[in-house]
Amino acid sequence: MTAYLRDKAQGAMGATQYTAAITPDGETTLVYLTGPNWCGSGGCQLLVLSREGDAYVSIGEISVARAPIRLLEQQTHGRRDLGVYVAGGGVTEGYEAAVPFDGRRYASNPTVPPAVRVEDVPGETLIRADEQGRLLEPAPDKP
Repeated sequence: MTAYLRDKAQGAMGATQYTAAITPDGETTLVYLTGPNWCGSGGCQLLVLSREGDAYVSIGEISVARAPIRLLEQQTHGRRDLGVYVAGGGVTEGYEAAVPFDGRRYASNPTVPPAVRVEDVPGETLIRADEQGRLLEPAPDKP
């Protein structure tokens, strides 16, 4: 996975940190990227990756996401919805949004449909708001 992340962050200015979590079924990896290239006033970028053999394939890049990141019990098109916190960037009162899967990808923006605001929905936290990210080190053969 770090090779995938290094490729994704190639050319990024400043430090990139990440927090990763694998869903209980082992099929999906969530990677929350933080750093100057990945965050704005509304939040940071969340990558949703599916493992296919020895490689990772993107099935979503959710902008303006904030932790906690949750795996909700509700499903859309065979995959569980993701719960992300939405705040900042013009949103004055934070809330949790359910981000659905459309059969190919997860919705890219939790502030607009098809993502919906939710309250007290069952699910489990995969990435906590207080988790420290790990520094993404450059590849050993790169400066």
